[in-house]
Amino acid sequence: MNNKFTKDNLIARWLDDRLNEDEQKELDASGELDELKVVIDDIDTWQVEKFDVDAGLEDLQKRKKLFISPTPTKERNTRYWLSIAASFLILISGGYFSWYYFSNQTTTINTSIGETKSITLPSGSQIKLDALSSISYTEKDWENSRTVHLSGQAFFDVTKGNSFTVLTKVGTVQVLGTQFNVNATSKIFEVKCYEGKVNVTYKTDEKIVVKGESVSVKKDRLFSFSHTTATPDWMNGYSKYNEVVLSEIVVDLEKYYKTKIKLPKKYENLQFTGTLTHKNLKMALKTLFISMEIEYSVDNNNVVIIK
Repeated sequence: MNNKFTKDNLIARWLDDRLNEDEQKELDASGELDELKVVIDDIDTWQVEKFDVDAGLEDLQKRKKLFISPTPTKERNTRYWLSIAASFLILISGGYFSWYYFSNQTTTINTSIGETKSITLPSGSQIKLDALSSISYTEKDWENSRTVHLSGQAFFDVTKGNSFTVLTKVGTVQVLGTQFNVNATSKIFEVKCYEGKVNVTYKTDEKIVVKGESVSVKKDRLFSFSHTTATPDWMNGYSKYNEVVLSEIVVDLEKYYKTKIKLPKKYENLQFTGTLTHKNLKMALKTLFISMEIEYSVDNNNVVIIK
């Protein structure tokens, strides 16, 4: 047999009905067709169950639902527009809060020991801030708030036609085109008017103070008194006291000088009347303690009371 007529090739050609007479004799003689014919005859006896198309389609739909839960078109559209609206709302909210934050930023000015500062409010009004004091206000939203928070002492020169409110932890001052001084600490609340008039409120007390008048808190009430000065004493470099207890005067000295004063309790309520300079510590101490016959010593700016 020719080499090209291998057994596998002959069977393949037989299945395709392409054998010639010589090739047919060759394959019959090999006996390979006997086993193959048995298999073919057995296949003819196989029965395949008829496929139910409708049942198969229904089963396929059930399987799809287990893995994919399709969103109805209307629901998808609703979610789509809601997501856009939410994003838009976030942008608007972010913009509003950014605007609100920056427009409501508080401007705060502080002074240190012996330091004074001049501040101009958005309305043009002038503030002279005393040592160890602070003010704060909302600069960009001034037209709506018009409120100054004060701790310590300050002199206000208010432009005519411009009103605002001075808030302290002790009391409130409402102003309109005037000049006045406010001293507000933990122990003092005093307002002096140098021009125009102001409305002063302390707890349930309320007083109108005009030029040349002052009010201060004593025994938890507002008391009025007069003054003749044109500007606050502290702006001229000194402080005047009239029967003021030593404990309050010591606080003032520590405000204008870098010093600490150890005052025994037995001296705290002693009263002093006189003027103390803000420019010379030695002179201020002599004026205060020698006039009251109190012995003292100074060690590295720490004043020690001896007597």
